[in-house]
Amino acid sequence: MVRIWVRETLDYDDERAFEAELRPDFRQAVALWDATFAMPYRVFRSRVREIARENLARVDGAPCVAWEEIPDGALVVPVDDDDWFRPDLASVLERSLRPGVGGLRWTSSFLEVPINLRHELGLQRDRVRPRRPLYLCTTNNYAFFASETSKMRLARHGQASRWVAAQPPGTVPLLGERLSVMNRTLASQTTLNHRGRCISHRRLLRKRDRYRRLYARALPAELRWAQPHVERMNELMEELRLRG
Repeated sequence: MVRIWVRETLDYDDERAFEAELRPDFRQAVALWDATFAMPYRVFRSRVREIARENLARVDGAPCVAWEEIPDGALVVPVDDDDWFRPDLASVLERSLRPGVGGLRWTSSFLEVPINLRHELGLQRDRVRPRRPLYLCTTNNYAFFASETSKMRLARHGQASRWVAAQPPGTVPLLGERLSVMNRTLASQTTLNHRGRCISHRRLLRKRDRYRRLYARALPAELRWAQPHVERMNELMEELRLRG
């Protein structure tokens, strides 16, 4: 059986616990958010996580469990607390397994506003002339078999990418399907604090408007399974109003 493992997350529903767990280098970004919007950062992130939990509950045959509940040898799909999977993920992975494989990958799908101008230009260039991806494994586009040695690769997609690149060809085959969506929201640490630099108030407001437009659009046919979650994100963005 396939297991879904949600990587460690903050306690957004407990204000004291959230404050205690918040990384020092991200406090400025959270303070800016709370000074800008009527909905506190932790409340917004809790709502985003709830949308993701609704998605994970719809994945047939793949329970969402803690690491300690996963038996050795089980096929594990890691995910952050804001991302989504296609409902038939488990059945697609199970029928794709072959003797000798060390895991599975599939084509990544991203729902995001570009981080900065360089990122935006890179995305435009890739539409014309696709480049080799920087990472073979992204946030939630791979599955490995559970073991003590695989845990860190499941926790960190950079380590997973390096491991896959070092394996013989065919060890971790790439499936030609889009089984996941990485939902990089306005509240993501990459958006608000890219490379340790806090976003400005002006850019935060511009990105809020761009995210509203992003979630108001329909997804392409191959990702239409995620449309209900996009609509929930659209409703959430409409509730994100400026402080009075």
